[in-house]
Amino acid sequence: MTILSRRQSLYLGGGFLVSSVSGLSFAKGVDSRKFIFVMLRGAMDGLSALIPDDERLDALRGDILPAKNERLDLGNGFRLHPKLEDVHKFYNSGEAAFIPACATSHRERSHFEAQDKLESLGQAGAKDGWLNRALQVSDKGGLFVGRAVPLAFKGEAPVRNWSPPMFDTPPDQLLDRLSNLYQEDPLFSMSLEKARNAEGFDMETTKRESRRFSREYTVALSSLGKMMSVENGPGVGMVALDGWDTHAGQANDLNRKFAALNEGLAALKSSLGQSWNQSCIVVCSEFGRTVAANGTKGTDHGTAGLMMLMGGAVKGGEIHGDWPGLKKADLFEGRDLFPAHNVSDVLKSVLRDHLGLDKRALDKEVFPNSGRGFDGLIRS
Repeated sequence: MTILSRRQSLYLGGGFLVSSVSGLSFAKGVDSRKFIFVMLRGAMDGLSALIPDDERLDALRGDILPAKNERLDLGNGFRLHPKLEDVHKFYNSGEAAFIPACATSHRERSHFEAQDKLESLGQAGAKDGWLNRALQVSDKGGLFVGRAVPLAFKGEAPVRNWSPPMFDTPPDQLLDRLSNLYQEDPLFSMSLEKARNAEGFDMETTKRESRRFSREYTVALSSLGKMMSVENGPGVGMVALDGWDTHAGQANDLNRKFAALNEGLAALKSSLGQSWNQSCIVVCSEFGRTVAANGTKGTDHGTAGLMMLMGGAVKGGEIHGDWPGLKKADLFEGRDLFPAHNVSDVLKSVLRDHLGLDKRALDKEVFPNSGRGFDGLIRS
């Protein structure tokens, strides 16, 4: 595993821009097609991002959803969270698509187990990740921007890792770390979320965390785009973004997190430059959240979530797949959005149709035991 030196980065205007990576050999080939996986750790609420025009959801969630007149219309019976303004523009220009009701085969609701499953997507007990296995059957180089290479990128193929210095000592992340550490303790977890969203505490914390999320997301994604867009830059990249567990005070929490994600994705497009036209970005979380709100104006761990696809290579302006519905009888275990699509099938289709990876290798080595995949996600 190779670590990019911080001397190979230039700090400008409070951000981090890569000044020169021309001396680094990332890829075996010169193909300009790029694939980026953005993992949202903590279980992003897909039903607040892609909101169906269904009165049942509003009835079950009360005021934790954005006001109806603020939601961004996508057509096809769905609307987008108002903080995802640039993503909405991507959709309208045919550069973004959505696949609702997605899940891995994992049906437990532990963050750690579900994240491991999403990052591995392999045989039971596999110690390597699907992104690394994909590198092994491709001519691409891999790059992770963050503190430590995650399971998705671990394996026999070499992967480069670069961490912005601002990620090294993040004092404002203490509460997030405590939340993750004690997430299986309902009493502590609920008390912590109540404290974080209490009146008085929330005002300044919201402002500070909004700035932090925006800064970290933008730095991570724009840095990745810069390094991938240089000549012979890596063809496969990944960023993992924390903080998506919303058990309480979800409306305010998601306002700042969706705003940060939106800003980061816009910065990624800008930093990729012309490479955006040959790129596919997949945004995904380990699972979704309950359809109904809980007693602290949040949602709990669920099952099916949302996959977002972006980039010039994406067949955008569409909502792909089937919508399972929100009738009580249609919910998984009576509480969650039903898992109508498998994450492996979506990723396999993207790697096949976008990066041109061999179908047999994808079926046997990268995504064993997966289904037949999707058609029509990537422009022909």
